[in-house]
Amino acid sequence: MTLPTPSATGPATPWGTRRPWGTVVGGVVVAVLGVVALLVPSVLAALERDPAAIADGQWWRPLTAMLVQAWWLQYAFNLAGLLLVGWAVERRWGTGRWLVAAVGGGLVAALVLTVAVPDLVDSGTSDAVGALIGFLVVRSWREHVSPPFVPAVYAVFWLPYVLLTGLGVGYAVAGPVASMVVAVVTAEARRTGGHRPRTATLVLAVVTAVVLSALLDGHGIGLAAGLLAGALLPPVRRDDVPRPEAG
Repeated sequence: MTLPTPSATGPATPWGTRRPWGTVVGGVVVAVLGVVALLVPSVLAALERDPAAIADGQWWRPLTAMLVQAWWLQYAFNLAGLLLVGWAVERRWGTGRWLVAAVGGGLVAALVLTVAVPDLVDSGTSDAVGALIGFLVVRSWREHVSPPFVPAVYAVFWLPYVLLTGLGVGYAVAGPVASMVVAVVTAEARRTGGHRPRTATLVLAVVTAVVLSALLDGHGIGLAAGLLAGALLPPVRRDDVPRPEAG
């Protein structure tokens, strides 16, 4: 993915013109409900993904588990990703595709884990965020466009970070390594401004999805679902694609 940089050679191309209502509503729900769940453990216990409870008829848990987090750092990191990457996806490609990526991808990961790992109880928005990142990476590569800088940085950081932590590398190592990846991609984008950073990010996303999915890690399953959605869904109508502003 190419990280956009300021240009003095011409007018900027608007990233998108659609109103990101899904991101706004989803962000508010995750923000408020996440705080409540962290302060009231019984709320977290009632909403988290519990395969035994699902088997007893509490079918809604795969969905509600995406709305709550188990600890504060997870809350902050996932909420930031939902807002930043969700805004970028929905602003350009619309609420329908945002729903497919965020809700659909998150649910796919939750359902796969419910069946494959029946003793795993968990919660968090990260699988949905991963699906949004997968969608953003593929569609940006397909359309030869550079996402807004901050969402792109988050996505490029997220990929090596979750790959390393999923492989058992500690946070103290994964964080700096992911930051170095961001620095390298940013430098390459500034130097070439072309296709290579987007392609490198796509390759990293595919590798991360394959490795973590094989480990039954929800991050990888959600990411894979987002990559597939971005690859298979048809493009938006030509009239809906932002065009360069008149200079």
